[in-house]
Amino acid sequence: MRTIYRADPPWPHRVVILGGGFAGVETARHLERLTGRREDVEVWLVNRENFTLFTPLLPEVCSGNLEARHCVTALRAQLRRPSSWAVTAEVQRIDSDAKQVVVVGGDGERHRLNYDTLVLALGGETATFGITGITEYAVGMKTLADAFALRNRVIEMLERADLERNRDERRAQLTFVVGGGGFSGVETAGELEDFVRRVRKRFYPKIREEELGFHIVELKDRVLPEMPEDMGTYAARKLRTRGYQIHLGTSLKEVREDGVVVGESGTFIPARTVVWTGGVKPSPIVGEAGIEVDRAGRAIVGPTMATSREGIWAIGDNALIPKAEEEGHHAPTAQNAVREAKRLARNILATIDGRPGDVQPFRYDVLGTLASIGSHTGVGVVFGVKVRGLLAWFMWRGYYWSRVPGVGGKARVALDWFANFLFGSDPVQLKVDYGDRGGMGPSGRRRPPPPRSVDPRG
Repeated sequence: MRTIYRADPPWPHRVVILGGGFAGVETARHLERLTGRREDVEVWLVNRENFTLFTPLLPEVCSGNLEARHCVTALRAQLRRPSSWAVTAEVQRIDSDAKQVVVVGGDGERHRLNYDTLVLALGGETATFGITGITEYAVGMKTLADAFALRNRVIEMLERADLERNRDERRAQLTFVVGGGGFSGVETAGELEDFVRRVRKRFYPKIREEELGFHIVELKDRVLPEMPEDMGTYAARKLRTRGYQIHLGTSLKEVREDGVVVGESGTFIPARTVVWTGGVKPSPIVGEAGIEVDRAGRAIVGPTMATSREGIWAIGDNALIPKAEEEGHHAPTAQNAVREAKRLARNILATIDGRPGDVQPFRYDVLGTLASIGSHTGVGVVFGVKVRGLLAWFMWRGYYWSRVPGVGGKARVALDWFANFLFGSDPVQLKVDYGDRGGMGPSGRRRPPPPRSVDPRG
């Protein structure tokens, strides 16, 4: 690892950032820029994976528009200073009294990492709200594994339906249900429908288009509730014209192996593929960090993103950040997280340097929101102007393409999009699970022995 690793004091002030998503990486990068050549501050970025996942483009990995490696960026490629560490480990717990974080590394052992300043940027996890069967029979849209699992499932259902002679079973195999009508749900639904129809037409001509079935189940009374009502109405109309049945004001009651139960009346939809995008909750580590949290488990912070315990800050999905001059809180979106990180880095450095007057609240007015609904169609509001259709879709792609880290990353994404435009998607299943067979497998088994220190200050 690249670090200034001193065996004797004085040690540099160590900022440990937990989480390698937008919030965590941007905080680390801005701290590097602000500290320049200083050797009295070092940054440790801890993440379960050794890369940052560009989650807004995850549905395009599922549809094959984008190669999986091209929507991730290595953490080590984003940290430039020799005093910065990228630590691949899973956070187990935080001992805020001892100022230590206990992590499990790839070697399967637990290690204690000392910190002077701690940033909670662990992101969110899929919230099931106690709905029976989601964990067992549905797939989310939060990780690369989710995207691969959904892609493999869709292709598997097309393969089975191509051979199935029972009409009811064939219909269930060709029915796809998306739970949740927010940004993630609508974007996943649009990409899923577009992918299924394109692949069916080219590679599965025996399957008739009218046999396909698509459903969105949304608890609220409209899709895209984060946008103006007419934008949600437009998106719903476009999705319906493409074959979606949209169940508004309807709860998802149960997910079964052979379908889903929705609504108070218990309507049953036979389906073999269910995608759950209906909720996100903060990492449970936040609630165990010895700081004040709300009922959802998010850190209660001030406008400066400082928590109730000195030296611990929270950002992104992990924090409930109040607005500085008005009622309400900042939404936990990627757009906000990137800008929160800049302010947080300045606040952390001002605190380290003993400049309390420079610790400022986070202020930001959202420039706009955009969503893709597949088939080269999108909706959005940019600088107060409502856009829809092809223009909104181009703006959506352009914005997220601009956020891809590095020139190389942008080039790879652009080439993937161009190649897919020319040659289309293919129905290849990437079954990479090793199962119970021999060999090392995709990762070593982790065991929890007593913690040992890898820190000279331990």
